[in-house]
Amino acid sequence: MNSVLQIFLLGCAILFSTFVIRLLLKNKISEKNSVIWLGGLLVIFFLSGNPNKFDEVAKQLGISYPPALLFFISSLILLTFNLYQTVQITKLSTKIKNISQFIALNDDEKQHPKCATTQMKNEHECSSNDK
Repeated sequence: MNSVLQIFLLGCAILFSTFVIRLLLKNKISEKNSVIWLGGLLVIFFLSGNPNKFDEVAKQLGISYPPALLFFISSLILLTFNLYQTVQITKLSTKIKNISQFIALNDDEKQHPKCATTQMKNEHECSSNDK
């Protein structure tokens, strides 16, 4: 690998790491996610410093074109991260729905305290009293 390319990759990794650290300090990303990103940066540092080792690993796996291995690994990582984010979004959506329902029930209890505290036989009595 060309030394200019290695320096460029190291510079990009350093810039990206400072960006991730700034986001972490501003509480824009969680510690858990920042560890994942910084771990990826360590891999970039390693690969930019030791490109021959990556080529050896690719050849041991039977891949004749080493950049293909790099794209395959990065695709797997991105798919895994996308799945993780989807799970997180689903959990948050469920929590938002539950909180919305809880707030709606509390507002209803504040507006109709008699109906909320006593169980009436006929639900229409509470709604007819409000009209």
